Amino acid sequence: MSNNQNTTDLLQLLDPIAEPLSRVEAELAEQVSGFSPGVGDYVNYVLGVSGKRLRPTLALLAGGATGRIGQEQIRLGVIVELIHVATLVHDDILDSAALRHGLPTANSRWGNEVTVLLGDCLFAHALSLAASYPTTTVCRKVSLATNTVCAGEILQTKLRYDPSLTIDKYLSIIDMKTGALFAVSCELGGELNGSTAHVVEQLREFGSNLGIAYQIYDDCVDILGQERQAGKSLGTDMKNGKLTLPWLLLLQHTSAAQRPELAELIFRGNAEERARLLALVAGNGVLSESLATVEKYITRAEANLADLPGNDFSRTLSSLLSFIDGKTRNLLKEEVVA
Repeated sequence: MSNNQNTTDLLQLLDPIAEPLSRVEAELAEQVSGFSPGVGDYVNYVLGVSGKRLRPTLALLAGGATGRIGQEQIRLGVIVELIHVATLVHDDILDSAALRHGLPTANSRWGNEVTVLLGDCLFAHALSLAASYPTTTVCRKVSLATNTVCAGEILQTKLRYDPSLTIDKYLSIIDMKTGALFAVSCELGGELNGSTAHVVEQLREFGSNLGIAYQIYDDCVDILGQERQAGKSLGTDMKNGKLTLPWLLLLQHTSAAQRPELAELIFRGNAEERARLLALVAGNGVLSESLATVEKYITRAEANLADLPGNDFSRTLSSLLSFIDGKTRNLLKEEVVA
């Protein structure tokens, strides 16, 4: 399935929030003028290549599921997307990535020096918006989530090229890097409607579980996807020493004596050796185990929705889980058939 087809399917799925999502998009565009002269063009560019708007989507759906989608949720969507884009800008520098959504990354266009400062500007602007709410809760929780995302990136960087990385540690890192921002989007989307503490907590856990499932899927795309379809540089994880779930499972299935040699093969990221690595991944039950792990977190996320009111928005949250499950199955279909 092409990247364009995936985007079309997602837009159809999110039809219940089409109007508020367009308002988020309009407000994101308006933010460009809030940056210093000469910086706005950079901001406008990175906002245009940042992708699916999943985090604003979660903020809006959580709001709709718990009563209403108001300006508070619209602004929240803008904030979490700005933070997300800032993390992407910095990730692309760390990974020396050349493409994102089919377009050159900021670092490949303007160099690392400008790009790292651009990411800093986006973070600062997002936190300034978060401070505009009449309650300090939004700023506090958004700041905490941002801190968690950055801490996750530090831990991942520290553990690059480390074949002793455990699966539990990997899952903890991706919960920090991806789950935290998914979680705060859902949590605050409901909390801004005055939802009960129980519902807010369930929304937070839903976001965390969904974020982990989505990140595992994305990590599998880095290994198995085709660059033309994915629209971004692939194989960057292995080239930069990031051991993601399929590689960790493969190492786990390898004897202790052979593990160092396999780890070296993975870290080399040699295009000529890629076919051999993919054959090992496909032939060791790794893909089915990766799918099972995704489905475990999707099942947990589905359970988190049990106490939400039954409406179009909560049903769309459930459908989003099915969408990610389907995309993962499609990616790993060769192993699923077995």
